[in-house]
Amino acid sequence: MKRGAPRVGAPMDGTGRAFAASRVGLCSRPMAHRILGLAILLTGCGQVAYDQGQQQAECNETAGGEEGTPDELSELMAELMAPRICEQVTGSFIGLPGEESHEGPEAGRDAAVGRWWIRRCEARVEDDRLRVSIGGPGWTWLDRESTGFRVRQYLRFDGEATFSASFHVGYDARTRIASIWLHPSPGVTAHVEPTGLVQAEATGVFSSLLGGILDMTGSSANDRAQLQAAEEGSQRLQERLAAGFTVTYQLDTAQMDFMLGELPRGQTPLRPWEMGPDGGAWLVNERSAVWPGGMDVVGPIASEQGEVSLDVELEEGDGAEVRRVCEDTLHRWLDAAWNGQRQGPPQGDRIAELRSTGSPRSVRLDTADCRSVLVVTPLSGSSLPAQLRYRVTPVVEAEAGAATAQAGGQGPRPGATSSTVVPSGPRGGAVRVEVRSVTVAAENASGGSWDVIGGDPDPYVVVVSIARDGRELARSPVVDDNREARFGLWLPGALRPDDFPIRFVVYDEDTVNDEVIGTADLEASQIPERATDMTLDLRAPGARSGQTGVIRIRLQPER
Repeated sequence: MKRGAPRVGAPMDGTGRAFAASRVGLCSRPMAHRILGLAILLTGCGQVAYDQGQQQAECNETAGGEEGTPDELSELMAELMAPRICEQVTGSFIGLPGEESHEGPEAGRDAAVGRWWIRRCEARVEDDRLRVSIGGPGWTWLDRESTGFRVRQYLRFDGEATFSASFHVGYDARTRIASIWLHPSPGVTAHVEPTGLVQAEATGVFSSLLGGILDMTGSSANDRAQLQAAEEGSQRLQERLAAGFTVTYQLDTAQMDFMLGELPRGQTPLRPWEMGPDGGAWLVNERSAVWPGGMDVVGPIASEQGEVSLDVELEEGDGAEVRRVCEDTLHRWLDAAWNGQRQGPPQGDRIAELRSTGSPRSVRLDTADCRSVLVVTPLSGSSLPAQLRYRVTPVVEAEAGAATAQAGGQGPRPGATSSTVVPSGPRGGAVRVEVRSVTVAAENASGGSWDVIGGDPDPYVVVVSIARDGRELARSPVVDDNREARFGLWLPGALRPDDFPIRFVVYDEDTVNDEVIGTADLEASQIPERATDMTLDLRAPGARSGQTGVIRIRLQPER
């Protein structure tokens, strides 16, 4: 399958961030605080730095006894965690990232394209290590192509994984961040099994003929796609779990976080939102992308949290709706869906409807009578995937006078909007620009197909400087038959403020005349102070102007 195509969430991920898109509560907050407090006390001596190149602290033996060893600390934490980890992990929805992913702390900002619902968990201490087995069903967006066949759909699967891990502890006094690294032993096992139909569509005449031959021999393209999804999914999940885990705790804010992979001492995952409005800790801080016909699940949020505040922003797409649903209600709905029952979205209180991108909203949620989740779906009639970012924070008394809306068990209530100011404006310095990817709507502005025979567009991007009389700055290669094209094209050299505005023109290559899919302009006032990923709406030219897709870029100011 093509390297540039999206992966099957975490199982199909080839870069190593199976759980990077979601924060998973591996332990309850009070218990975690006690464990981390004990760990910090013990980091004054011994080999506590798991990242490479750190100095070991020397410790003088006290009159009361001998110093503890790293192995003893790891064994102690395994004993403390084993009885509690499953009660926290079971029922969680782990985010599965797509193709637009990053390395290190930046992975915490990646959008989830699916969820792994952990329904089975077993944990015990074995050979002085924590041994964990987890499993459950899940779903993820799949867009892959191989030998002339394409799969573009939500894929349902069942996943299982088992690993043993030792604990390593570190503390950075400069940043006041404590870290716990879970280092898996060799022998991590994982298995992913697709449970729904995988439909492979031919992308050309030859592949259509090949598909007919495969059907005659009893080996259809659908069967091959399902087998490949299982093999790749199992391998990728095993590789990602073997990369280890990092749990971080910021002493100044009491913020705990978790992600796959080994972050260096003193670093925490970056998240779509900053800290809470009062500088306090958040409960949920994620980004996700949901395709038409799909849904995302955020949470669960315990009823003991009391009143909470939801900050949500539609970053891409035609619109989305957010509902609060009791966890038990969602579980019954998912069980019925897995058994093949056709049904509408899970019933719950509508707390937000978002139709405009770039307009953050803040909604205050009353104390729920149940452990609840947030269910996100694109608006009816949407043709583009919706990308949103969410942040859930506890409500503090200082927020009582803020302009928020109540939304609870009484039914839908409108939420108040709030504004987020991003420092921007023309800078004296230069900026590098990367064209990352383009998503094109299923139909053109006239409501027709992009291709004469009903196929997908063949997009490419041309970047011009409007300020320089339309001088061409860069041109991307053509991506054949793809509504979700990835380029990774850096414009040559850095642009200065007097090069702006610039225009991104997305074309559909055709045999006779290339058709303009849409354009988007970038002004000098939109240049941020720091490196930023940005999404711009593509608008069709002429009388039939309308949104025909989005283009994702990265701006990197030069110091």
